Amino acid sequence: MAGSEAARLPFGLTEPLGAFRLLDAVIAAYILLASVPLALGAARGVPGCAQQLLVNLAALIGLALLCAVSRRSRWWFLVLLRLSYAPLLYAVSYRQTATIWPVLHAQPFDAWLVQVEQLLWGGQPSLALAQWAPWRWLSELFCGAYYAYYYFIPVMLFTVLLTRGYATAERVVFATTLCFYICYALFWLFPTVAPHYWFPPHAGPQLYQGYLFNHLLFLFTSAGEVPTGAFPSSHLAVATLLTIQAHRFAPRLFPFMLVVTALMCPAVVYLGAHYAVDVPTGILMGVLVTSIADRIWLAESSRGSRARHAPLT
Repeated sequence: MAGSEAARLPFGLTEPLGAFRLLDAVIAAYILLASVPLALGAARGVPGCAQQLLVNLAALIGLALLCAVSRRSRWWFLVLLRLSYAPLLYAVSYRQTATIWPVLHAQPFDAWLVQVEQLLWGGQPSLALAQWAPWRWLSELFCGAYYAYYYFIPVMLFTVLLTRGYATAERVVFATTLCFYICYALFWLFPTVAPHYWFPPHAGPQLYQGYLFNHLLFLFTSAGEVPTGAFPSSHLAVATLLTIQAHRFAPRLFPFMLVVTALMCPAVVYLGAHYAVDVPTGILMGVLVTSIADRIWLAESSRGSRARHAPLT
């Protein structure tokens, strides 16, 4: 397109977004995949499945409308919304996994992980760590790291968008979305409810020891956590992936994100959010999805480049 027209597009875009992009395909694919067990559950009368099917339908309609209205838009708000649509759905899709897994399984698999923990450590680190080190300052430090994780996505998105442009930001969001959705699918294929739901009092996240960050973290966990999603740790998978992406595309953020991710490794166990085996599997998931996302992104970019430069016949 002409340079003058490209200059009018926001965030360094050189051409309009078009009707359907790779990120849109990942969103639509997961919604459709998750709708299969939800439809099965709705047919069986499993509570919540019919409502969640309507949520997925609304999400697909919203995606289609957004793609349509932003395909040639120069409005920065619509372009930003197209990029942010997937992150806006993360929490919805996560909470939905707690509705899906009972359709496929009678019980979660926490008992299996508890046995693995017993064989590996001779006990349960998710119960023992806080007992071994019941220090308020340590709990506050771990709560601060866990709380900081929830800002990784918006901080990375806007930092990369404003410094590297839309294409690079979309690459980061695509990898993050792929990582979340693979983890979410595993959450309902191999469901685990996490230590704070599995062990007594089976009440989910509680207010941890601390001073400030324990209260801030509890605002997130009390409202957003549901009995699902311990194995692997999506927190560490996404934190690992975004730390790698920060090293590539936002080097000023990298030291901070590396420290927070390192602190999260013991923090998620200490605070009862994960079993110890969830930590290395989460890190491995983040590394693997980074590699997979890179391959898919580069292959799609190469295909798109060849299509744009193909001779007209």
